[in-house]
Amino acid sequence: MDADELQQLTETLRRVARAMSTDPALARQVREALTTSGVLEAFGAGETLDVVELLDVGGEQALRARLTELPIAHLRQIIAARTYDPEKATTRWRSASKLIDLIVTRAASQLAAEQEAAASHPNALAASWML
Repeated sequence: MDADELQQLTETLRRVARAMSTDPALARQVREALTTSGVLEAFGAGETLDVVELLDVGGEQALRARLTELPIAHLRQIIAARTYDPEKATTRWRSASKLIDLIVTRAASQLAAEQEAAASHPNALAASWML
């Protein structure tokens, strides 16, 4: 994909996002389309799913849409891989929605901490390429 095509795609997605913000039915349809299209696979799968990046790029709805299509075993893998439940309280949970709520909450906290760290150390990100 060249730069012009990428710019056109970006503008199209911006128009869709604006339309979704005012039309809940369209928002549901777009979420379904994203889920079934495989586009969200770019953020990984199973325990390799980068929930923080997906939350940052797509927002909570995109993260929830992606997590909803995963089996409970994969949700547990995500929680374990990121130590989102050090007390192991979720081992008894059978509800996918509870596991998803936990992942979204912990990912949001992690994203907020990363953004705060980046804001307080703006030069650290610029120099990170040297590491």
